[in-house]
Amino acid sequence: MAGYIEDRWLNKRPSPETGKRERTERWGKGKRYRVGGIPGVRDASFDRLADAQAWKSTAETDSRRLTWLDPRAGEMTLREYVEKHWWPGRSDPVNTSIPMKSKIWNHILGPLGALQLRQIDEDVLRFWLKELRAKGTLSESTLEVIWVHLSSILGSTLGKRLAANACQLALHLRPSGGGDIKARAWTAEEILGIKDGMRPRYRITPDLGVRAGMRQAEMFGFSPDDIDERAMMIRLRRQLLWENGTRPYFKLPKGKKERDVPLSPGLLLAIREHEQMFPPVAVTLPWHGPGNGKRDEATVRLLVTTQWGNRLHWSTYNQKILKPALAVAGLILPKGDDGWEPSREVMYHRFRHTYASVQLQREAPVAVSKWMGHASPEITWRVYAHFIPEDDRQGRSAVDDWLSAASR
Repeated sequence: MAGYIEDRWLNKRPSPETGKRERTERWGKGKRYRVGGIPGVRDASFDRLADAQAWKSTAETDSRRLTWLDPRAGEMTLREYVEKHWWPGRSDPVNTSIPMKSKIWNHILGPLGALQLRQIDEDVLRFWLKELRAKGTLSESTLEVIWVHLSSILGSTLGKRLAANACQLALHLRPSGGGDIKARAWTAEEILGIKDGMRPRYRITPDLGVRAGMRQAEMFGFSPDDIDERAMMIRLRRQLLWENGTRPYFKLPKGKKERDVPLSPGLLLAIREHEQMFPPVAVTLPWHGPGNGKRDEATVRLLVTTQWGNRLHWSTYNQKILKPALAVAGLILPKGDDGWEPSREVMYHRFRHTYASVQLQREAPVAVSKWMGHASPEITWRVYAHFIPEDDRQGRSAVDDWLSAASR
């Protein structure tokens, strides 16, 4: 059905007495022309007939093409959209949703939440980034994560509230996040310096990262029972995470799958020596997600625990164990009375980078990818390609040697 334009200041039908359309009670009040009757399109009002006619034509065409987007839908504020529509519809893992929510509420909704969705443009984004950088507390990598969150929010409105994503239109403003900074590895001397800065109870933790490529949460959830000494393999079966930062639980390693990692004689010796000094502690925790024989709980003899026999908390480990050790090794500096300089690039994950750097000197990327639990060898190549030796000495003469052998 075609749309129509209603003149709300005049009656629809002429007066029987005068033959003219007489004024209604709305004469001179509000916008005069209302466009309605277009399928899927909310009515709209205009002061001028020409504007109403132009809007009606566009709306009818878009309605037929199923591409209609009412500009008024973008008048909702960013905060209202996130709190009532976008965030309630997400189902991220707890360990992902907690830092995500903190960044969105503090650094996106804080400065931008009162703006209407349609008001967020390149100028707004430029000023927003300038203000965030002026605080001096956020690294470029964190700013990039925050930008990605905002882009995801705006992208979810396309075709419903916005016709374009301002973050996509202003990609040149996107923080680099240090994307050109390659993954870095520790030197052997740095590893030894870090371990020397730790209390004996925790000196095994760098070994689990640098000798087995464990992620931090996998190290927290590791048990000596995961060792197959006959096959000299570690069966990585779980990670230990914290819901809302207060409730620990087990779940499968990242990617929702177990994996096998070769066990070196040096790591086996270090683990056995640690067990003798600090016997493993059996801990029973809820199990989230698949695995564990579909049981709701798992009891695990954890290799590394606190001096009170409790499981490790990531914040306590980072602030009270790892960062002080990094400072002793001269790798970071104290900042303030009870803090440290930004150290994202030198945290536990660099032990894993070191594992990759050493293994790729001798092993094929496909094998290293499997041991590290990457989804594909392409990820290993993309992150660690600069660790792979570019030894072209053999390649330079390989074909010559091949042909020479055939001609003999």
